[in-house]
Amino acid sequence: MAKFKGKALLPTSFVFNHLVPNFFRDLNYLHILRHPFRRYFYANNPEKEIPVSQISLRVNEVCNLRCGSCGQWGENGHLRKKLENGEKLQALDFDVVKRLVFETRRDHPMYYIWGGEPTMWKPLLPLFEELAKYKLYGSIVTNSQALEPILEDLIDTGSLNILFLSLDGWDSDSQNIMRSPASGKKSDNFEKTMAIIEKTHAIKKRKNLSMPLVMPITVISNENYMHLAEIHRLVLDTTQLHPYYYGWFITEERAKAHEKVFEDRFGYVPKNHQGYLKSCFNDVDPAVCAEQIAKIKAMSKGHPSVPQFLPDIYSQSDITRYYEDHTWHCGYPECESIYHVAEISPDGRITPCRDYQDYSCGNINDQSFYSIWNGPEFKKFRAEMKKGLMPVCTRCCGLQGF
Repeated sequence: MAKFKGKALLPTSFVFNHLVPNFFRDLNYLHILRHPFRRYFYANNPEKEIPVSQISLRVNEVCNLRCGSCGQWGENGHLRKKLENGEKLQALDFDVVKRLVFETRRDHPMYYIWGGEPTMWKPLLPLFEELAKYKLYGSIVTNSQALEPILEDLIDTGSLNILFLSLDGWDSDSQNIMRSPASGKKSDNFEKTMAIIEKTHAIKKRKNLSMPLVMPITVISNENYMHLAEIHRLVLDTTQLHPYYYGWFITEERAKAHEKVFEDRFGYVPKNHQGYLKSCFNDVDPAVCAEQIAKIKAMSKGHPSVPQFLPDIYSQSDITRYYEDHTWHCGYPECESIYHVAEISPDGRITPCRDYQDYSCGNINDQSFYSIWNGPEFKKFRAEMKKGLMPVCTRCCGLQGF
């Protein structure tokens, strides 16, 4: 056993006000405690066979919005390029997912459901019904566009423990600029997102539920950095945690450096990282951003919604460094998620990295999960990452947001 390591990403007030009470309400959550214990107290060994703490299902590739901050459908998004090239967009097979849930049930992993847009994956509700059979829990990351018809049914399964909702704007016009519809028509995404927050709050109150925890996600960008406090004011009393992301993006210089390092380590040139070449973060003013963060921290006192900043930097100097110095890992020198999280792509590939999914360890469509998770390709990736981060890793949510 090693000494305590790593950063505690969750704010203390959120842990004690919202998480700890649920451990006493539902003893099934005690199974989950082994995961952070292993994460913070055990040394990472690339050769050791290990349990899985989180299974991240990217259930599909389609999306009904085109958001500038997105590495998949943004200006250089790899799925945008895929669609332009006439390639078929993929989706996970539900029978394969059911087999996966059954196979891994004894590890009690948390399920993280995203896409694309997961509400456009038809078996989303059946998946949570399947999780409920084994008393497992999952979260959904959604833009809210198509969630309302199944929201209460999802909550009634008892397996939806976190609802992540994209909220980048402070009013309709701002949200709809940053999260524009794929159709090009006028969007009502702000109204739909706020309606989901209010409806979830009402359902929980009516049924005396503490779950799901509602967590709006705000990506700080050129469009909204001067309005961050206004966004938090919208959700002060109806949500439990409000994560702000500074944005996962890379530069041309880092992209080229990454291609060389990746090819040296693994023998081929990666491609998916190109989706993280984005211009929507180029004009964020660190001084204004720091002022907004101070306002958010002050305004949140005494309210249920706890703000969180990822990575956890707050000063003007650190924010400036985040945007200008991509060699800086922000205090996260080692990738830990590769020892805890399995990323499963819509085509069935299991990859070690959420953002940069060029390295495949196997395919769940024709292999058992543990033959991949504890297999030679995954162990090789873990061993290579022991040599140090790759150039794009310093701006990866798997590094700083896990």
